[in-house]
Formats: sequence, structure tokens, C-alpha cells
Amino acid sequence: MTRELIIAHRDDAVRAEMTTTATPGQVWRAWAEPETLSQWFTDRARGRARAGATMVWIFDRFRMELPYEVVIAEPEQRLILKGSPVGRPPYLLEILIAPDTDGTRITVINSGFTVGSQVEEQRDGVLSGWRMALVILKHYLENYFGRQRETFFAMQPAPLTYDQALRRFLTADGLSRWLTREGAIGAPGEPYRLTLASGLTMSGRVLVVTSSEVALTWDEIGGVVELKAFLLGPRTRAVSVRGCGWDLSFERAAEIEKMMAAAVDRLVADLADHPGSVP
Repeated sequence: MTRELIIAHRDDAVRAEMTTTATPGQVWRAWAEPETLSQWFTDRARGRARAGATMVWIFDRFRMELPYEVVIAEPEQRLILKGSPVGRPPYLLEILIAPDTDGTRITVINSGFTVGSQVEEQRDGVLSGWRMALVILKHYLENYFGRQRETFFAMQPAPLTYDQALRRFLTADGLSRWLTREGAIGAPGEPYRLTLASGLTMSGRVLVVTSSEVALTWDEIGGVVELKAFLLGPRTRAVSVRGCGWDLSFERAAEIEKMMAAAVDRLVADLADHPGSVP
């Protein structure tokens, strides 16, 4: 008789869910196959989803490698990963896949990531990150499954409150301070259209707005863009623009990255000019 493993999450666990029209098999591949995982989430990955094996998620832009022990791997049902970083408590990542009336339901449960002070801020940031990741996964599964992507990324530490960041991510006035000539961003599910400072058009649909971040489709590049504010380290926050396009060339991605780096420079300067306030 097989003994059932008991999976116990710490008190800091966060839970995020999403439903997609993709099949359980496609969802499983998106998490379990390194080459597929890097088409929507990581920069690179290695290792296979087999119990007792190790999977490594690699985020080159953050100079980060996350090794996970595969605790449970049940194809098209659940994948449970455990990390054991030096000097930190172990953390668990549980990915559940189940049929749903509208397709396939994906549930992510993550725990063990809080260390030191700012526990609530860390927890909110991790939950925001998973909500962002899941809507991007949904967009990938339903529109670009199996296709390679090109990415762009810009990030800087910044003095900010999350209310300040969201104002600059959503409102016409806030966006015009660093990113746009005109346009604003509405509620999840609504269409949006921005004219960027460069004159380019960015349009599509709002995927999610969290307590500190925004995810959008970017139809002109066949991709997505994330406007992010998050805890970078103890008492240090950062802003970032990150995105990808499945219809994007390497050269065009590099151009967009340069443009977004200049935009983030303007954003950080504007935030520094208004410390501790929400103008």
C-alpha cells in the first residue's frame, strides 16, 4: 500500500487560481517541460518533473537560479516542488491542475518565502507575482502555446509607495510622467490604448491589476507587458517593466528594452521628486 505524502504549508502560504480553455495536458507541459516553461515564465530551466529529481528555474534578468526538489509529479494533476535555500527555511510550491466546466482550473499554493521583517509586504508581493504569472500563462496557453518568445526588461530601485506606483501605472496623468503621450489603463478585462512617448502604440486588454502591479496584453507585438513595483530587498523597493512577444524579433525586443529603460529612468526620477506622497 502506497503511503500518502502529507504536504504542510507554513502560515505565510498564498493561493492564486485561474481557469483556462487549454487542456490539462497543455497546462502540465507548461509547468513540467523546461522548454515550455521558458516560453511563458522563466528565462531558462532544466530538469524534468519526476519525483526525486531536481528542476532549476533560471531568471537571467534577476541573476537568480531556483533549484526545486520534485516532491510529487502526477501528470495533468499536480506538481509539488520544495526549495531548500542556504540560511533560509524551506519553501513549497504546489501546482494543482483539475478539469473545470470552462476548461482547466490551475491553483498555485506557495509558502515558506517570508524572512525577517516586512512579512506582510513579502506575502502581498508573492501573491501579486503569482496572480500576474497566471494571467500571462492563460494568455500564452490560449493564444501562443508552443511558440518561442523574445523578452525585454528594465528595472531600478526606487523610493515609492505602492499607491504612488499604481497611480503612475494606471492614470493618464501618472503615465504621462514617464511612459506615454496619452492614454490610461482601466479595469481588468477592459481594452486600453496608449500612445507611448516614442510615438508607438501599445494597445490590447487589461489582464490584471494587483495591489502593486499591472499586466496587459500588447497586441502590436503579440505579447504581454508587466508594470511592476515590488520589494527588492530589506527596505528596498523597485520598479520594473518586463514583457515579451511571441511575434517579436530579437532586434525589435532590444529596441523596446532600450526604450523601456529610458522610461524607467524617468519614472524613478519622478518618484524621487515626490517622496512619501501620491501627487
